[in-house]
Amino acid sequence: MERIITIACLVLSAAGLAYLKTNQLEKMEADRLAAAEADSIAAAEAAMAEAEAAKFHFVIPHDSDAASDSIRIIMTGEQSGDPDNDGIRFQWEQVSGDYLMLDSDTNAAASFSAVNGEYAFRLTVTDSYGSSASDEATVKIHAEPNASPQAVINLAAEE
Repeated sequence: MERIITIACLVLSAAGLAYLKTNQLEKMEADRLAAAEADSIAAAEAAMAEAEAAKFHFVIPHDSDAASDSIRIIMTGEQSGDPDNDGIRFQWEQVSGDYLMLDSDTNAAASFSAVNGEYAFRLTVTDSYGSSASDEATVKIHAEPNASPQAVINLAAEE
């Protein structure tokens, strides 16, 4: 009888140890998955912050006229060039955002007027041999800042 109790205790102890080890392994796997998810979220947030930092930010200047809600932006590709000193052609293209009218899409510089929003543009330069290169820029226009007025009540007793 004592032998059976000893064997039963050993079996129960082994089962208990196996259960504890399984729980430990499951916790380690859950911790690993949580750490991987946290790393993934941190990487995504860093990529979003990097993308936001790469944008060109402009604020519509406050001019005390609520009807004027746009700003004129000038983009230049004048630093573009060809290492062989071949002549190049310029082609500006809007690739995202509400449609804007560029004043010229084939000059080294292009300009537009825009309201609050985000707009992306691509400049493609092509040399006389047909080789080309492109660069993109995202412009983020922020609304005209406006401080709230202050209301002040003064009270006086009539004498």
